[in-house]
Amino acid sequence: MIPGTETTTFAIRLREGCEAEYARRHDALWPEMRAVLLASGILHYEIHLEPESRLLFGHIVRRTDHTMTASPPDPVILRWRAFMADVLEMEGDAPSRVPLRRMFCLDADDQA
Repeated sequence: MIPGTETTTFAIRLREGCEAEYARRHDALWPEMRAVLLASGILHYEIHLEPESRLLFGHIVRRTDHTMTASPPDPVILRWRAFMADVLEMEGDAPSRVPLRRMFCLDADDQA
């Protein structure tokens, strides 16, 4: 792990038949959404799909001197959540997000 960073992983479920639309929306990520994410300290953010279960697995690396859990959420984040509500399983006005526990990590910088 890069010093001064932390990793967050999570799973969310895509609604059936929404794979292409989810990808299309992220391929056209709003510039203001990108700016908010980068301003929150994100250095790396990727999402992977397991197609049979429709589970999306997110992996975020961000600087530890920032947080994504600003209170209240940025209006751009709230608008993005509303925009994505028809393609993701939701809990209220946010995606139903389950944190994942790391089970293994191999880091090239680790000394054996």
